[in-house]
Amino acid sequence: MDYVKDFIKSTREVISKVGGEVYLVGGYIRDRLISITAQPKDIDFIFNGNIEKFMEELENRQYKFFPIKQEIGIYRCMLGNNSIDISLMEGDSIEEDLKKRDFTMNAIAIKLSGDKVKVIDPFYGRRSIDNRIIKSVTDMSLENDPIRILRGIRFCISYGMHFNLDTEKCIEKLCYKIMDMPMERVFKEFMLILERDDYGKAFEVLDNYGILKNIIPYIEELKTIGKCAYHIEDVFTHMNLTYCVFKDILNGKVSVKGLNLHVFQDKIGDFKLREYMSLACFLHDIGKYEAYRKDGDKVSFWGHEMKGAAIARNFCRNMKFPKKAESYIENIVEGHMYPLKIFKQNSKDKKNDFYKFFSKYDGYIIEILTAAYCDNYATRMLLDVENEKVRFKMFIEDMLKEYELYCSINENKILNGNDVIQILNISGPEVKNALEDVIRLRYLGKIQTREEALNYLRVKINNNYI
Repeated sequence: MDYVKDFIKSTREVISKVGGEVYLVGGYIRDRLISITAQPKDIDFIFNGNIEKFMEELENRQYKFFPIKQEIGIYRCMLGNNSIDISLMEGDSIEEDLKKRDFTMNAIAIKLSGDKVKVIDPFYGRRSIDNRIIKSVTDMSLENDPIRILRGIRFCISYGMHFNLDTEKCIEKLCYKIMDMPMERVFKEFMLILERDDYGKAFEVLDNYGILKNIIPYIEELKTIGKCAYHIEDVFTHMNLTYCVFKDILNGKVSVKGLNLHVFQDKIGDFKLREYMSLACFLHDIGKYEAYRKDGDKVSFWGHEMKGAAIARNFCRNMKFPKKAESYIENIVEGHMYPLKIFKQNSKDKKNDFYKFFSKYDGYIIEILTAAYCDNYATRMLLDVENEKVRFKMFIEDMLKEYELYCSINENKILNGNDVIQILNISGPEVKNALEDVIRLRYLGKIQTREEALNYLRVKINNNYI
């Protein structure tokens, strides 16, 4: 935290030269009050005075600020992974500025200018933190910006805090307005909730406050269906359990041999794959309401994975997800039943079934296998008369090994396109088909060497099979 101390020292020196008032505000104070060991990456200041002169003097001290919203006086400086934001004071006093903030725990300031450092806490934010209470600053705090409701949920989950009664009532009253806000902001705050949700509480909390049904379609309807030969719980409960199982995998409470969790550390845009994967696990059965059919006592959800993929795609598109993230979630939802179908078939030619699955969903295989495992685990933790949970886990672990083999064969090709064109004198789609055929036969163990591959293709060409 030396960068904070150094900047505060520089700020106090600059203020003594150019005049004005400067206050430390926001999340840095909140996080340090909640936990003295916290290491906040971002720090915010409020300045009252000639901000151009203030910025100029800071630049002379090697702090390179750039405008975020210059028209209202907001500037940022990056120091490695840390950011420093400076904003012009809103209103005639720091108290007026703090009154415009969301929650009392975020409406605390420390005055750094003058002879003595002074804590300014007009809305008793420190008391809220001590009591683990999230309380809106005024009756209009959430109405002025309903996105703050999602921020509040994130704080609730992150810090183990609770809303006071008046704030709860405001949330229940105003949560329908969230989706009227700019979708880019809704997306960011929604994903930040999943990012901070270490123990799988997000969707339960969002649902308890009546928020979730305003964001994700069919939430209430999915609570009314689901009980069948395979499930004793409703669909919403099962979706949430599946999400929780994935969180348990990330936390190490549940392990799957051969599952490399590092793949979920890659990012699409600002968020890691683990957050998108978490959402996909929740959404995996969202198509069941549209697919629901009942014939006497018999209930079916045939094709729910395809309907779910379409719903997930439209949800992501509406929420302004990055295109790559949209495709990522859509493919996981669409493919999540495929491994279970192979498992149930008891086919004598499983290697060929595996190959079809790998070639169809290559690029999403690890995620689909993980979603399928979480789905089955969530089901069988409530109903497992045939000990399927253990058998399916072993099956998924075997498939992860098989996928490693598939990837190794793809990465270490014994033929390339030019080989096929020059040696066999074919072109166009035939080249691609020939190469895919060789990969398939190598995976099935029927071809080992380059010469065997060429001989096989020559025979196929002579017989007009390509």
